[in-house]
Amino acid sequence: MNSEIRLPGLILSGENSAARLPELLPAAKPILIVSSRSHAEWARRTLLDGNHRGLLLTGFQSELPLADADRVLAEGRQLGAGAVVAVGGGSVMDLGKTVAALLPLDGTTADYFYNRRSIPGKGVFFAALPTTAGTGAEMTSNAVLRDPETGIKQSLRHPAMMADVAVSDPCLTWGCPPGLTAASGFDALTQAVESLLSNRATSCTRALAGEALRQLLTALPGAMRDEHPARAMAAEGSMMTGMAFAQSGLGAVHGLAHPLGSLLHVPHGICCAILLPDILRHNRACLGLLPGGDRPDAFIARVEELRRELGLPETFREFGLNVSHYPFILRHCRSGSMKCNPIPLSDAEIVHILEGLT
Repeated sequence: MNSEIRLPGLILSGENSAARLPELLPAAKPILIVSSRSHAEWARRTLLDGNHRGLLLTGFQSELPLADADRVLAEGRQLGAGAVVAVGGGSVMDLGKTVAALLPLDGTTADYFYNRRSIPGKGVFFAALPTTAGTGAEMTSNAVLRDPETGIKQSLRHPAMMADVAVSDPCLTWGCPPGLTAASGFDALTQAVESLLSNRATSCTRALAGEALRQLLTALPGAMRDEHPARAMAAEGSMMTGMAFAQSGLGAVHGLAHPLGSLLHVPHGICCAILLPDILRHNRACLGLLPGGDRPDAFIARVEELRRELGLPETFREFGLNVSHYPFILRHCRSGSMKCNPIPLSDAEIVHILEGLT
């Protein structure tokens, strides 16, 4: 099987690894920083105070709308930014990735989101620092965006959107709220599982995803309690899932999570937590690929037990899922992720899964 591996230009990991970033940023032009509110002061102190000229922006929605990207893009163009740094969760990193790619180009984000224009190649220097463990977005060359007017949630992608520097510093995850830790952790766990089972997986991606899965299963309860060794293990596990699925793709959980999340405004990690056990049952014949020797039913039970321990919901009932939503979900779930699922799902099988979660 032919394969290729694309990763960020430089990956830094471990406690306090983010302290190296200022020396790695280009100095000739101002830098544009997009940050979660919780890390804005850290970003200002570390990257701007006495180090670089630039602008810090914060206060973005978690399901990144096109308007947020356009607003930041306009600020970056006015600034003449030569680099973009993203410090935050998956949506903040996707925002930074989008802006870094489009800064030198003409047009709006929607032009590229709807393929009216194409990204020709590399934009400006981009650095990604995740503050959750996590989405793995620091390792990928796509950015997930949402158009609230149409309800469509999909990726803007180009190989040149890969970060120049990705930093996985577990210190940036310390103090992350328990609910966000649980949801983002289940996203990472799902990515590990789906990368292992993907029909595009290779021996390399399976090695990364298998170790990530082992670490995340062990670390997530302690990470929720803000135990720092568990935080470090979860951060490393999340980083490895990103390295794996950037090559292998994902699966049906992510194929369904995008339209469900966009339609019902469900956080992505919660979508993953609700969907994963049922998709595992559909993929039951392939679960022998998972490490650890668990029989398929035992592994599924272990995932469900972890979901309960982390306090995550088991259905979409509290979010209002009903049969009127099924056509939209069916119309928009056939993404690249769905195509990587090891056992295809028919529309009827998807409806059956949704009925059990409604």
